[in-house]
Amino acid sequence: MWTPPSRPDSVLRQLDRIDRSGATAVRLTRLPSAPIAARADSLGLRLYVDLPVEAVSASWSDGARPRADASLDRLLSLANRHASITHVGLARGVNTTAPRTCDRLRRWADRIRDQSPSLQTYYVTPFIPSADQCAGAVDHPLLDLRGHPRPTDRWHAWRAQTASVGIGALGTWTRPDAPAGLRVPHSAERQARYLETTLSRLLDSTRAAPPVVFVARWQDDHASLLPARRYGLHDAAGTPRPAAKVVRGIYSGTQRTFAFPDGSAPTGTYGLVLGGWGLVAVLGLLYAGSLFVRETAVRYFTAPGFYRDALQDGREVSSGANGLLLSLVGGSLGVAAARTAQLAAAQPETERVLAALPRIVGTALAPGIEHPVLAGLAVGGGALALLLLWMGALVATARLGTRFTVAQGLMLVTWPCWPVLLASPIALAAGPHAPLSPSLFGLVLLGGGTLALISVTLRVLFDYWQVTDAPAWTSFPLVALSPLALVGTSLLVAGQYGVSFSLLWRLAVYT
Repeated sequence: MWTPPSRPDSVLRQLDRIDRSGATAVRLTRLPSAPIAARADSLGLRLYVDLPVEAVSASWSDGARPRADASLDRLLSLANRHASITHVGLARGVNTTAPRTCDRLRRWADRIRDQSPSLQTYYVTPFIPSADQCAGAVDHPLLDLRGHPRPTDRWHAWRAQTASVGIGALGTWTRPDAPAGLRVPHSAERQARYLETTLSRLLDSTRAAPPVVFVARWQDDHASLLPARRYGLHDAAGTPRPAAKVVRGIYSGTQRTFAFPDGSAPTGTYGLVLGGWGLVAVLGLLYAGSLFVRETAVRYFTAPGFYRDALQDGREVSSGANGLLLSLVGGSLGVAAARTAQLAAAQPETERVLAALPRIVGTALAPGIEHPVLAGLAVGGGALALLLLWMGALVATARLGTRFTVAQGLMLVTWPCWPVLLASPIALAAGPHAPLSPSLFGLVLLGGGTLALISVTLRVLFDYWQVTDAPAWTSFPLVALSPLALVGTSLLVAGQYGVSFSLLWRLAVYT
């Protein structure tokens, strides 16, 4: 897969290097210029050209259609003059689990056949064969297997249903800060071994090979939302990685086995684990050492009437203990968010999910994926800020009708948040080889988080109206500032601004 550079001299030099690597076809992520097509003609390369349709919903956004139509017209005109342009990519990363998408792809494919019968069509899909519905709409569905742990298994599963299926993107990423060695995750040597093993299996002469196999990227692309994931056979400056030698040897038929240094396995990092269980230890010490916490816990869970009486009277309200408990709530959310970011960073699906979001949203989330501590600080600190804002509104409104202190408001908001304290140990129990698998953890996070939002909001508001004489007209603003309302409103706004939750769900589950 190749994104032609902007400088004309660099474009032709890179195309010559691609040809010398043994490649017979090149997949372009944007339309080629006339000089590129002419050089490909002279080299005998076949060009697979992607149209600018990526990660849109089943209905295809209104903004994507005119641009894609104009690009298709230009490409058809160019293809009529250059025999190297043999395939048109109608879309990549779109929701091909939806029949409406298939109808659109089929209409485009028919239009291309009518105007240029020699051109063939494809789309690039990350979905499993049982979920993807559009294979019959084009000539060759191509699989996006970037980062897939078992790419040959996925291709064989697809081939059992569609003989014309090829591979549109194959490879795994390297980290720029990874030391050298096969034992280092996401090192350049690990990337090379991945391609050596996978290409050897796919191109085994004793079995049917894919009609076409494209390596994920020829050279690093600065436009990625996750810049620490570098798929290129060459870095941004054009320096080849070990994977470039592997691809050249296998494509040209000159070499099939390669030796790379083992290196040293990195030592584990336990900061997040220590921090998470440290929060649990602080909670245990607080319960053991504070009579207020023990008595209030008994009242809250077994005698809520006595709990509300204490809250209403403002007696036995410990600002220090409640403030520490609320800090533990924020810390627990932060640990859960950091662990979620860690797990997401290791999943190939994450990159596709980010690409399916509006650019501004994906750009905002990407730093948290690459730096889990940043995600923890943002979520934990943001949750505390919103809870304190809500507490301030509750206290100010209550004072319209009765005496109500900040200490009472702190207790009112803090104790219903107890379900959040479970988030940290649950998150630490999740992982590839842990009691909770990443997918199961995601379901627990989604379901448990929803229940916790409902529980916290309803219990705070119920206790509030039981212990204060706030005017009835204040109900709406107080509900509007609640965690449940804020999250719900955010989701509604996201839906209005182009976030397709059905596509995100399918990308997370069926890729």
